[in-house]
Amino acid sequence: MVETTEATQVTRAASSMLFPELEFGIAANGTYPSEDFQQVLARIAFDNEFANTGAKAYQLARGDDIAIDATARNPLARALLYHLRGLDADAVDDQFDRVRDAILDEAARNRVFTRPVDVAIDVHDWLYYGDKETPHVCTTNPAQGTDRAYKFATVCIVDPSVRFTLGSVALEGSDTDELADALRQLVSDVREYVEINRLYLDRGFYRVHLALALEELDVEFLMRAPQTQKVQQFIDDHDSDTFIAEYEMARSNPPTGRTTVRLVVVPHRTRNDDHFCLVTNRDLDVGTDVEIARPLAEAYRRRWGIETSYRKITEFLPRTSSPTFSVRLFYFLFAVALYNLWVLTNLLVTSRRAVGTDPVVPTALFRAFLGQIPYG
Repeated sequence: MVETTEATQVTRAASSMLFPELEFGIAANGTYPSEDFQQVLARIAFDNEFANTGAKAYQLARGDDIAIDATARNPLARALLYHLRGLDADAVDDQFDRVRDAILDEAARNRVFTRPVDVAIDVHDWLYYGDKETPHVCTTNPAQGTDRAYKFATVCIVDPSVRFTLGSVALEGSDTDELADALRQLVSDVREYVEINRLYLDRGFYRVHLALALEELDVEFLMRAPQTQKVQQFIDDHDSDTFIAEYEMARSNPPTGRTTVRLVVVPHRTRNDDHFCLVTNRDLDVGTDVEIARPLAEAYRRRWGIETSYRKITEFLPRTSSPTFSVRLFYFLFAVALYNLWVLTNLLVTSRRAVGTDPVVPTALFRAFLGQIPYG
């Protein structure tokens, strides 16, 4: 059982890794102190709210006399967004890198990372409804009335109770070279803190040059394979529904490339007469290792851990219509930092640090314990 006092103390101690690192470039004669910006940010993150509404609610809670009608633009919110727009993207990355370092160093001191971990990399869309020519906005699959989004690649531990997000990279699109650079950066981020056991990727990464990049990084990967005509031919050529075969990933158009991997095929779990296909660079004997095919397919299900983590991150994501990239980047990294603090808090108040335990501090209570948001 976790006592309220203990949870409050741990949560507030964890928050000290975040708020002191936030830098807004406020001049000495600025109208609002950074503490006001911090508390508005915390409020709009937990409420998934716009800065204008969050700033009004914050000022009302502390007794300020402000204009509250819906069309009134709040001066505090305006000042916050002005300063966020003025930040350099590299400076935003740097301050949240320091936050991540502090959180994961604390986790390491508590012996959270004592063994190699499975991780997943995925690309997430933050949908955008403005001009398609906006810098950093990418085309994406149509969803919820738009085909535009800011894209972020993240890497996450997929073990249930230690699902820290270890790194993120903002993307300009889905170009293979850019994705390869993102993979290199994210794998490097992970290796600062933990040893990688295996990396999971979805079919969006099924490209020969990305497989080659991971081989150069000496990372064992398990990647979903689309059922192309070539893959289907392999399936048709085998008598069994479950098999492992040597398989060549190849690109014939420039830039050309090829690499040999293992194709893992098992029956689909829910669709009759269908198959679930993976590729891996793990050294498997196609003749004697067939019994490992199903366990590998089951292991791949852990990749869904990154989807769960991203859903939790969005619980901390403020709303905005701003087209300014530094605002979007700051909000996204702020949400990741709050998510990681929530994971750390649950680990520190869980006596056994046991993988697989449910969070003992739900996000709603984490908000209450954080103590950064005054309510009247």
